Amino acid sequence: MSARVARRVIGAALGVAALAGGTAAAADPSMAQVDAIFARWAGKDAPGCAVAVSREGKPIAVRAYGMADLESHVPATVDSIYEAGSDSKQFTAAALVMLAREGKLSLDDDVRKYLPELPDYGAPVTLRHMLHHVSGLRDWGSVAAVEGWPRNSRTANNQDVLDLVARQKELNFAPGTHYLYSNSNYNLAAIVVQRVSGQSLADFTREHIFKPLGMTHTSWRDDHRNIVPGRTGAYEREGAGYANEQVIEDAYGNGGLLTTVGDLVKWQAALDGDFFGKGFVAEMQQPFVLKDGTKSAYGLALVAGDHDGVFEVSHSGSTGGYRAWMARYPAQKLAVSLLCNTGEADTPVLGREVADLYLPLHQDKPYAPRGPLPTGMWADRLTGFPWRFAADGKGGLTANGRALVPVGPGRWMLREDVFAFSGDRLVRETREGERQPLDRAEAPANDLSAYVGRFCGVDVASCITVTQNGGRLVFSGPRWRGQALEPAYRDVFTGDVKSLGLNLVLKFRRDAAGRIDTLRVGETRAFDLLFKRAG
Repeated sequence: MSARVARRVIGAALGVAALAGGTAAAADPSMAQVDAIFARWAGKDAPGCAVAVSREGKPIAVRAYGMADLESHVPATVDSIYEAGSDSKQFTAAALVMLAREGKLSLDDDVRKYLPELPDYGAPVTLRHMLHHVSGLRDWGSVAAVEGWPRNSRTANNQDVLDLVARQKELNFAPGTHYLYSNSNYNLAAIVVQRVSGQSLADFTREHIFKPLGMTHTSWRDDHRNIVPGRTGAYEREGAGYANEQVIEDAYGNGGLLTTVGDLVKWQAALDGDFFGKGFVAEMQQPFVLKDGTKSAYGLALVAGDHDGVFEVSHSGSTGGYRAWMARYPAQKLAVSLLCNTGEADTPVLGREVADLYLPLHQDKPYAPRGPLPTGMWADRLTGFPWRFAADGKGGLTANGRALVPVGPGRWMLREDVFAFSGDRLVRETREGERQPLDRAEAPANDLSAYVGRFCGVDVASCITVTQNGGRLVFSGPRWRGQALEPAYRDVFTGDVKSLGLNLVLKFRRDAAGRIDTLRVGETRAFDLLFKRAG
């Protein structure tokens, strides 16, 4: 029995209450059950989390765990201020929706109407495309990482983001054809708010959101040097201890909201009550229909979907050593707000464990796989990303070394994605609703010398040098040297640069004579960056 199911069984033993509509649910759990979820951060030598559970907009369980500041040995409290990571995007999206409802812009406007610095991609990228993450704009953090400067390794502001995005002459894909999370969308949205309203995003949201809702502990990290009383430190595990991972960026709108769980309760209550006007929340939660008719569940920084048979609207966040997660369960009038200052905290998992204590009881039904396991190398048709499926020797299956969970005939889950096998067909089904085909990949080539050379970016400020070292290739970049390249399939290699947090896919391309003349480099949120052979 899983820990989650065990807690639900305990909750059932405490009594059953009827919710609206007659659905049976466990009675409100004891605080000891909530505490058990965060037990590993209950000490005084580690960072931790603050959590708030609310019903009908009123907090019913609020708790803090661990330390706010390890250096000064300050314990966390329910009023400690954390950074909300990408949960901040909800407020940026809300600002644009407010401006649209005032008639000052349309979400269907071409972004170049407000940001003429961006190149013409041959098809309009609209504000709506950006807010739904279907714009195709490359993530600035991914591009900067390939240039040797991953997120939070140097200070950057929104103007820096605009400058970097404006250099990108290509998109990841045509606007409206796919979903791909890209922070660039929301940094640019913050600039649009400023150019349209005449106020910075920080000032606009303070006037139109924070003050009306009484969110007195909430502000933006638009200047990381500002003194913020009550702000926690941010930490990553390093060896047997922790290292500082405070955010040093000034770019915001994609992240950067400094807040408390108490203030997030007020925000979630405002969404539940449509505080900002009839239809406001419906627009925030509205899915986007891709050009092929697929519905993407990602609304305007709100993801609407199913959680164990319960309708859930959620979003997670991660910046530096901060982690966050918020979710609402409208039918149960329940909300969970979670903020942590440790990179170890898997907030979607922790947050749903908390929610499960209060939601209608659900019994997991494990599925036992039968028949041959679908092993081998496959390539994502959109990105070229390689997936190697292998038997784990215990009747299970792994994907790139990570264990998969069987959830049905030919269906295996990896976190929130499902790989669906049918004969020689494989599709990756994402939580957002897309079905991405994968193709069986050809074996790698044996002649490694063909790949040796120096390749320089066309709209990326870096060069990559590939050399042969015995029977393998190594590659060097702007801030890394001699990292191994692993063959994936024909003309495609992967390269991990752990010092920069880079997981690259390198796709070599041949000319008409069969000689390799270009290189396409992909990172998680920036596909096919063009590099040409130099010299």
